[in-house]
Amino acid sequence: MKISYNWLREYVQTDLSAKDLAERLTRVGLAVDAVHPHDDDFVLDFDLTTNRPDALSHFGMAREAAVIAGTKAFAPDAALVDLNDHINGLVQIVIEAGALCHRYAGRLIRGVKIGPSPEWLVKRLEAVGQRSINNVVDVTNFVLQELGHPLHAFDYDTLKGRKIVVRLPKPGETLTTLDGVERKLAPDMLMICDAERPVAVAGVMGGAETEISESSVNVFLESAWFAPTSVRQTARALDLHTEAAKRFERGADFEAVRFALDRCAKLIAEVAGGEIVSGVVDVIATPRESKRIGLRHERILQLTAVEVPQSTASEILSGLGCELVVEEDGFSEWVAPSWRVDVNIEEDLVEEVIRHVGYDAIPATLPTWGGAGEYLAGENRRRAIRQTLVGSGFYEAISFSWASATGLALVGAPEGIPIQNPIDQGEDRIRTSLLPGILRAVANNFRFGTTDVRLFEFGNVFEGDPESLRERERLAVAVAGTPDGDDWRGGARRESFHTLKGALEAVFNELKVRGVEIDAPGDAIGFFPGQVADVRVEGRFIGRFGRVSAEIADEFRFKQPVYVGELDLAPLLEQVQTFEPYRPLPEFPAVERDISAMLDTAVTFGTIRARIEALAIPELTEIRLREVFTGKQIAEGKRALTLNLCYRAADRTLTDEEVAPRHARVLETLATELGAVIR
Repeated sequence: MKISYNWLREYVQTDLSAKDLAERLTRVGLAVDAVHPHDDDFVLDFDLTTNRPDALSHFGMAREAAVIAGTKAFAPDAALVDLNDHINGLVQIVIEAGALCHRYAGRLIRGVKIGPSPEWLVKRLEAVGQRSINNVVDVTNFVLQELGHPLHAFDYDTLKGRKIVVRLPKPGETLTTLDGVERKLAPDMLMICDAERPVAVAGVMGGAETEISESSVNVFLESAWFAPTSVRQTARALDLHTEAAKRFERGADFEAVRFALDRCAKLIAEVAGGEIVSGVVDVIATPRESKRIGLRHERILQLTAVEVPQSTASEILSGLGCELVVEEDGFSEWVAPSWRVDVNIEEDLVEEVIRHVGYDAIPATLPTWGGAGEYLAGENRRRAIRQTLVGSGFYEAISFSWASATGLALVGAPEGIPIQNPIDQGEDRIRTSLLPGILRAVANNFRFGTTDVRLFEFGNVFEGDPESLRERERLAVAVAGTPDGDDWRGGARRESFHTLKGALEAVFNELKVRGVEIDAPGDAIGFFPGQVADVRVEGRFIGRFGRVSAEIADEFRFKQPVYVGELDLAPLLEQVQTFEPYRPLPEFPAVERDISAMLDTAVTFGTIRARIEALAIPELTEIRLREVFTGKQIAEGKRALTLNLCYRAADRTLTDEEVAPRHARVLETLATELGAVIR
């Protein structure tokens, strides 16, 4: 929003320079990004929040500047000189969609002469970045910038039936807007129509057939109040983001409809030589109801810790246009001005007071807390997971809680419940899996040149139907690329299935999770065959990890292998934390034995380890997988494994004679129970 310093000073007397005024306005919450010189003027470039439509005008800013300067703002002159003729019978206004148009008013100006605008008007518009079109249109734009209320001028002689109807479009109706584009009208788009056809998109843009041109003589001037939601949805659907829509969709001033109309009509008559027909057609379909807001003076101190005298608070609120209804010691009651659509409750009044007292008056203190705090259930274990993964080189990702039906289907997740008003039309489902989000994060890293990725994410997924929606907390992990360091062969070490498996096992070890099983799944949508595993805790399936499928790689345009996993956190967080007792370092050396065996590919290391552990050999302290061999020299359906077994006694050094029978039991079990061929 651009505000001309010289133009602003026409409505408020202040000795503050443009720079000082910008600083003072910024302090009261109306942020000025920059102050630019413009001829003999300065232009203040504001960055306003959407809840302050009243500040989108010079007079609106003048009201704020007047409170800062301790003076009053002067409203523009809107006094009219009318003709003897009356508008009755010349224009009829009908509001059929009263829920979307609460008020519509119009005036008729006869005998205008369309031409260039005077120099003062052109300069005013140029200062705020608007080009001059003609004198009548320029006046409507001037009043928009002056009062913040949009208006529209129709060529009266092109309106059929001398009638304005505010309604929804009929099936098949179209409108060619001022930009020359023929628009297909949706059933919920509010239209301004004459007796036969649409002539303007309400609150957004006028139509080409009724625009002001050089041949226009008589002007019908519109001023109205349209529902913000209706204007916002229509402007977005038509991709028409005009200055008028910008103000209507934030909330126009209901009570300014007539004043803005009179001001605009007066200026048109002055610059275009027209005469204003007596009377105004002002149709109110839905009256505005004012609301009383009580203010307990002690509430200011409670919320801000700033002592503000009641007289000072009342002076600020009165200066901002609030009407005092009741005032007692420690209490007052106010009616907010019609232009302040954001002031509705007591806390809003407190904010108005404190921002003009000064936000810097609020002391920098920590909030007090009288209760006893505690972590959420499972928070210690959740933190342990985070610290373990960060220690392994992972970074935490945070993604949105929605996804596309296609993305969810690719990872084998339910399609999710549709979102009624999605932010992104391409992602219109609440997520039932974290994988689409973390895959998108990996893709974004690749897109910006980061090919070595380790990510994890905590997040909730949503299951069930809208009537019985359930949330489940999950953990997602992803790895890809070439981390630092070389592998045992001396070559570049690449992220792999085993990298991800090792990271998850580190988490399980840190949490002392009991009963973890990692096995190959029977069916795994979204994963590469042979490089995927299911995770179970005490027999309960909690998730899956592995290399993403070719379909996912194509969808996200991955040029290198990507490994992801997703686990249900509940079983990990619910288990009671167990602490291992202290055990001294072993005093006696270990005896290691390697086993090379040929087994079916269906036999997993987890199965092998379980069978060996079932032997309950006290001296067998560790079972490790050294190598996996496959290739042309290995028969189809087979693979060669190298295992390393560690034997140790707590009270002596084991001899070969003691280890031999124990090791023989292991070899016999592998051969007889798993069909291993010992090499």
